[in-house]
Amino acid sequence: MGVLDGIRVIEWASWLSVPSTASMLGDLGADVVKIEDPIRGDPVRGMQSGGLPGGRTVAYETVNRNKRGLTLNLGDPEGQRLLHRLVSGADVFLTSYSRRLTRAVAADYATLRQHNGQLIYGYGGSGWGPKGPDSDRRAYDVLMQGISGLMWSTGDARSGTPATVTGGPIDMASGMSLGYAVLAALFARERGAGGQEVTSSLLGIALHLQALNVNTTLWTGKPIDRFTDTFGGPLLAYYRCADSQWIIFCEPQLDRYWPEFCAALELDRDEADEALAQGAARELIEARIACEPRSRWLTRFEELTCKFAYGPVNTMEEATSLLQAAANDYVTDIEHPTLGPSRTLGFPFSFSESECSIRRPACEFGEHSEEILLESCDVTWEDIAGLRKRGVIG
Repeated sequence: MGVLDGIRVIEWASWLSVPSTASMLGDLGADVVKIEDPIRGDPVRGMQSGGLPGGRTVAYETVNRNKRGLTLNLGDPEGQRLLHRLVSGADVFLTSYSRRLTRAVAADYATLRQHNGQLIYGYGGSGWGPKGPDSDRRAYDVLMQGISGLMWSTGDARSGTPATVTGGPIDMASGMSLGYAVLAALFARERGAGGQEVTSSLLGIALHLQALNVNTTLWTGKPIDRFTDTFGGPLLAYYRCADSQWIIFCEPQLDRYWPEFCAALELDRDEADEALAQGAARELIEARIACEPRSRWLTRFEELTCKFAYGPVNTMEEATSLLQAAANDYVTDIEHPTLGPSRTLGFPFSFSESECSIRRPACEFGEHSEEILLESCDVTWEDIAGLRKRGVIG
């Protein structure tokens, strides 16, 4: 049983951020209804992020599992009426569209709260934040990596060139942030606060992910220096092995683990201590690590039960194959309608008495329109035929 069993979420959103919020609430057991325009649909369906069999795309599949699909023309008064019927029985409404558009189609918070005073309205329609002079400007993940200073903080300091992180990390983090706010608002509602609007933005979360660097800048007037392949000393560094694979050490307690480290690398202790005192330990370690393949070092450290923090610098293929990822359901198994038995991104948290689950793959376009309208909007099959004929549903 999921912690959100019995919670109904209505999502009218596109691209990655807010749809990922709805999907994560679905992982927790919520009943999620995804609304798409009958003609245009969610543009992420066509996002070139990897083609899958059956015309599916990785991007759409990633952020739209555990949802039922409904097509609805919100530019039509009848579509708006149906939305209001859906909202009247829902707990949460999520949108990524602008204030101007939500007002134009009667899907803004002021309108929807008239139909459900207990509604939690999750707004992610401004990547720059809901207030301020730039609140209406367009925003995307990589753009906000630049605007927030993240690009300047990322990459090797010696290059002097900004660097980006692939895979939509700001989009996904913003989705988590909005989900966090929604859950807090649901809890507040249980304590008598009633419904309310909560917001999240790409800029807000991009800054929050850099909390230490943001406060360092604000309080000292100077940001944290960009890293190189050594980011604080010989045991805070990564090194290339003989097979051109990389290994990383991330041990801030140098004095505590230096003897064990030298023994594990079979370094002459007197020579290593002298190199450390002269600031040349990095070069000594680099030469030693380069003598053996990474697998040899990892096996040796494991056999010696070394206590210092170390690990491989994994490729994505290696990271997604980690036993730890599988053991904790960070990567999990699914039965997919077109891919068959597959592995997919799992859940970043767990519960001792409840469960996270993937009950549905990403919904097809309008897959559950009739089902949702019949159960929630007091319509008949004859009404549905008329709605389809007039283009209110697809």
